[in-house]
Amino acid sequence: MSKDTNQMVHANRNELKFTGKQADPSFNVQRDISKPLMEVDGAGKRYGEHQALNGVSWQIAEGDWWGVVGPNGSGKSTLLQLLAGTESVSEGSIRLNGRNITSYSRKDLSRMIAVLQQDGLPAISYPVRDVVEMGRYPYQNWLGRDSGDGEKIVDRVLEELGLSELADRPLDALSGGQRQRVALAKVMAQEPSILLLDEPTTFLDIRYQLQFMELLSTWRQRNRITIVAVLHDLNLAAQFCDHILALKEGESAGSGTPHALMTEEHIREIFQVNPAMVKHPDHGIPQLLLRREHEEPKN
Repeated sequence: MSKDTNQMVHANRNELKFTGKQADPSFNVQRDISKPLMEVDGAGKRYGEHQALNGVSWQIAEGDWWGVVGPNGSGKSTLLQLLAGTESVSEGSIRLNGRNITSYSRKDLSRMIAVLQQDGLPAISYPVRDVVEMGRYPYQNWLGRDSGDGEKIVDRVLEELGLSELADRPLDALSGGQRQRVALAKVMAQEPSILLLDEPTTFLDIRYQLQFMELLSTWRQRNRITIVAVLHDLNLAAQFCDHILALKEGESAGSGTPHALMTEEHIREIFQVNPAMVKHPDHGIPQLLLRREHEEPKN
């Protein structure tokens, strides 16, 4: 792995710091930096007679942050499952570091790829620390012993996310926002090079949506992690993502930078709404306003 991706979290509440992670000699990925980190080539997925995804081609470079957007049922979550290797393509291929993703073992994939689902974690009665330690599973041998500094890594992640005081609390005693932070801590402890997120801010209020995205941004910038996030909030996607891939009815409906993709024409075509685009006052990123279809007369 590159120096940037071969790092671990060392943190406090105010900023993320990273120190070198001891390499595991049993796991070595040869990376050709001249090639994309992930390549999606004509990927399709069928469930019986239903074609959930059709002919999607896409390249993801190391360190990128991609947002995946589109209407409900457009194939976003299906695409994420294919990238994670939890589902297999019906047509086409997906390559990771130049190798077909199906050639990796489940454990090898989990050392490279972490997935954070929409609902984060279920409300189980396990202590917070135990849940975060589950992220270390890919580094455990058959006796359950961690091949790295698992305990120190978990301590640092808990501290960074302000969870140290909650470490012994059961997960089901926490609020939804706190559980989502625990879910993020678990994937941070996993030390992936690729993070896949499926609508991670859906159940958070706007304050914690922004806080969550800022935490991701800091982690990604310091550790050069690659992020692919399915997002419903187009304005958040435009503010945080380098690139956006739009899906519609299981097919690619365009990709590019937020400036290129977030236009009235594209938004109208993809989402069937009448948008008004404005520029963010701080950095000029395009932001979306929605026009009502039928304005009520004003008295």
